[in-house]
Amino acid sequence: MSMKNSEAIRLWMAMEIGPYWIGRDDEDPLSPAAIAQDESEQRSQEVTQVSLSTQPKQATVSAKVAQVPQEQIPQTPQRVQFTPTQRVTTPPSATVKRIDASAPAKEPDSETIARIHTANWQELGSMVASCQLCPTLVQNRLSTVFGTAEPTARMVIVGEAPGRDEDLQGKPFVGKSGELLENILRACGLKRGSDVAIINVLKCRPPNNRDPQDDEIRACSHFLRRQLEILNPTVIVLASRFAAQKLLNTELSTGKLRGSVHKVEIAGRSVPAVVTYHPSYLLRSPVAKNDAWRDFCAAKDLLVQSA
Repeated sequence: MSMKNSEAIRLWMAMEIGPYWIGRDDEDPLSPAAIAQDESEQRSQEVTQVSLSTQPKQATVSAKVAQVPQEQIPQTPQRVQFTPTQRVTTPPSATVKRIDASAPAKEPDSETIARIHTANWQELGSMVASCQLCPTLVQNRLSTVFGTAEPTARMVIVGEAPGRDEDLQGKPFVGKSGELLENILRACGLKRGSDVAIINVLKCRPPNNRDPQDDEIRACSHFLRRQLEILNPTVIVLASRFAAQKLLNTELSTGKLRGSVHKVEIAGRSVPAVVTYHPSYLLRSPVAKNDAWRDFCAAKDLLVQSA
């Protein structure tokens, strides 16, 4: 890793602010692409240093090697380099399909949509794990982030998309934003998993934590809808602008949508929904935590009223 990124990471750790303070338009030094580039630069520097240090002795070494029988010269094993996105090895006999990362996302075909609409939770998770609909996301992801839920959960939180920590762990809302969310839920007397299911609009991390694009949201919308149908929640918390705009079919901002009870249609049933800020936004704007607390209290009241 280069000196610039190393110093940046140490600075984050010292200030205990983490990568959530990086602007969406800034380059994320902890992204898979950045890490791969830094490692490549470091290996190039190491090779150059070794080459310079051994150059004067090249003739002597070559002469000695020439005197040794070929069968006695140990063969150096070839190093295999893996990029951060290569988490699963492909059998030699398998056919590897090249991905055009510049291609736009596409919606699933009619056969896949029919499978999605009849899949159970486990089957749907397997379909998400093998999804290839968004070439840019597939090329950059380390893992898919399907969601966490238990059959007893009656509240569903819908976030935006996985971030760096979520991509690494394969779970939604981890890291500092996850800690903040769990603190809020605990203060409301709710427990992640048994009381509250957590899913995202997108199941893969956008490169450098950029905003989800319209074609990606459309491609992933069938998975999102089926998740909500299976979970059959009593209350929904829309914890991001993209979740609110997608499920409420509106262009209004989070600030204008919060403070009211909305309705989300799920399998012909109207489910009350509350809009609030994403936990990562609360880390950047602590003044908004009071508003978010009121939003979660309102969602908890709706949950109690429906019991």
